[in-house]
Amino acid sequence: MKDLLTLINYKLAHIIAARPNFIKAAPLIKELSDENYKNIIIHTNQHYDYKMSKIFFQELNIPEPDYHLGIKSGTHAEQTGRGLISIEKVLLKEKPKALIVYGDVNSTLAGALAAVKLHIPVFHVESGCSSFYKTMPEEVNRIMIDNISDLLFCTEQSAYDNLISEGFNKDKIKLVGNTAIDTLNKITLDKVIDEDYYLCTLHRPYNVDNKNTLHKILTKLDKLGKKVIIPAHPRLKNNLNDNVYNNIKFIEPLGYIDFISYLKHSKGAVSDSGGIQCEASFLNVPLLTLRPTTEHLVTLERGNTLTDIDKDFIFNKNKYLDVPFIWDGNASKRIVNEIKKVKL
Repeated sequence: MKDLLTLINYKLAHIIAARPNFIKAAPLIKELSDENYKNIIIHTNQHYDYKMSKIFFQELNIPEPDYHLGIKSGTHAEQTGRGLISIEKVLLKEKPKALIVYGDVNSTLAGALAAVKLHIPVFHVESGCSSFYKTMPEEVNRIMIDNISDLLFCTEQSAYDNLISEGFNKDKIKLVGNTAIDTLNKITLDKVIDEDYYLCTLHRPYNVDNKNTLHKILTKLDKLGKKVIIPAHPRLKNNLNDNVYNNIKFIEPLGYIDFISYLKHSKGAVSDSGGIQCEASFLNVPLLTLRPTTEHLVTLERGNTLTDIDKDFIFNKNKYLDVPFIWDGNASKRIVNEIKKVKL
C-alpha cells in the first residue's frame, strides 16, 4: 500500500472534451481526490459554450480545469491534430504518472496518442464498447485507443467480451461498471415536468447534416401523436430548414440535471446518442435509437430499440430485464482500486 505522501505526489491527468466526458469523469475525479491523488484536468474545449460545457462543471462539481486548450470545432483531422499538439505540451510540462481518457471522441484519441508516444500509461474508461460500425468515427477512435491503452475499463459484459474476442490480454481488461451511472445515482431530481411529451436529441452527421434526411426524421417525430421536445444541438440548428412542424418544440441545449429531469418524465425518447441509451435504460424510459448498431448491447434488454429512419417509430415498452449488477453506482471506486494496484 502506498503511503499518503507518495499518493499525493501521484499526479494523474484527465482529458475531457465534451458532454459525455464530463459526466463520466466527474465521479472518478472526486474518488481519486478522496484517495489523495492529484488530478490535472485538461479540457480541450471540443464542447466550449456555457450550455454545452461550463454548466456541467457547475452541476457536477467538477474542479475548474487546469488547462483549457481551445480546440473547439473543426474536421476530425483538425480536432485530433490540434489536440495532439496541445496535449503533448501539457504532458511534457506536467509529467503525470498516467493519463485517463474517457469514451471515444477525437480529443480522447489525441490524448491517448500523445501519452503513449511519451511512454505515459493510458487508462481508458468505457473501453470495448464497440458499435461494429466503422463509418462512425467514434468506432475508429475506440479501436485505436483500446490498442494503445494499458488498462481497459469496461462498462458492461459485452464490452469485456468484445475485447477478449479482439485478442486483448485479459489482465488489462477490468469490468468495473459505468461511471455515467455513478453520476446518475448521485444527483437529486427535484424538477417535476407535468407535460405529456417525447424527448429527442439528434447530432450524428448522418442524421442531421443532410437536410432531406433531417426533414424525414422530424416529419416522423411530428406524427408520433404527442409533443416532441428537442434540445437543439448546434449541429442540428445549423441544418434546420423552413418547414413547419406542428408537434415539435425546439429548445436550447439543457444542462445535465435539467436534461435528466426531462428524460425521466418523458413518455419515451428518440436519440442517436450513445450515453443517452444508458441513461434512458437505467431510468426505465423507452428509447428509439436512430442508428443501425449500438455500442451498449445491454440497453437492448432494457427498453432500447434500434430504429431505421425509413421504418415506423414504435416504442417497445415491455422489454426490461434487470439492471446490470455493476451499474450500482460504484464503478469509480472499482476503477480507483484497480489503479492502486498499478506500479506507477
